[in-house]
Amino acid sequence: MKIFKVAFTGLVLLAGSFTFAQTNVLDHNPNASALDGHAYVKHHDYQNRVLDYPFVREDDILWSKTYIQRLDLRQRKNHPLYFPTYPVKTGGGELRMNLAANLLKAVLEDESLTAYVDEYFDEVVTKEKVEKLLFAIDTVEYEDIDTGELVSEIDTIKVESKDIKEYLIIEDRFFDKKRSVIDVRILGLCPVAEIMNKETLEIEKVKLFWIWLPEARQILANATVFNTNNRVERLTYDEFLHKRLFASVITKETNLYDRAIFEYKKDRMHQLLEADRIKNDIRNMESDLWEY
Repeated sequence: MKIFKVAFTGLVLLAGSFTFAQTNVLDHNPNASALDGHAYVKHHDYQNRVLDYPFVREDDILWSKTYIQRLDLRQRKNHPLYFPTYPVKTGGGELRMNLAANLLKAVLEDESLTAYVDEYFDEVVTKEKVEKLLFAIDTVEYEDIDTGELVSEIDTIKVESKDIKEYLIIEDRFFDKKRSVIDVRILGLCPVAEIMNKETLEIEKVKLFWIWLPEARQILANATVFNTNNRVERLTYDEFLHKRLFASVITKETNLYDRAIFEYKKDRMHQLLEADRIKNDIRNMESDLWEY
């Protein structure tokens, strides 16, 4: 009799838990509100996790080279990194920003990212130096047409995310004998801005700073990219970079003289041909590894 009572109590509690769970499910799926801004309920306050890279031991690497590549945001394939030029509301209080805006916000406002001087990541750039590059106040003098006198005006130069139309990425390619794969991992990212030179008054390309990408992955994993194929399928900048959905051109590979391609190939066409030759060498080496 006692066993029967225990079993009956367990069934009642189990049924109550099912009813409670069903109620929670119903409460969790209300109709879309004005805050959602869509016909469906959006999830607002969740954070994507970043999966760690597989562990690589130095003794397991049989071959390795470091490459620097240039991403031109004027190419159509790279447009998701450039647009929108200004933050866009996506509903639920969320904003969609381009890659440059996310990086500048993390470096200057949140100070959650460390900026470095070059691709060797051994010297840190202070927030003040970055702001000095992005914002400058200068005095411009010009001659008044009517009076012939020199008139001074204050000119402000402000670099915004829309002025960053190029990126440099540095990455390692290596053969891991433990997993029998040629792996590639992006190490750093450098936004390149178009800034007017105060002396020559010409637009010049300036490297702003370098970002150590493993440090920035959590930020990029929660910043969404516009998915041209399916709006509901979320795509983050971390996924965009690691899936290599961008178009790039190799500008340097590790070599004896530590030279970039433009240092020994002056013609632009020859530089592109040299970059293609390096890519073909990588493909040929990978295919040769599996010939028996």
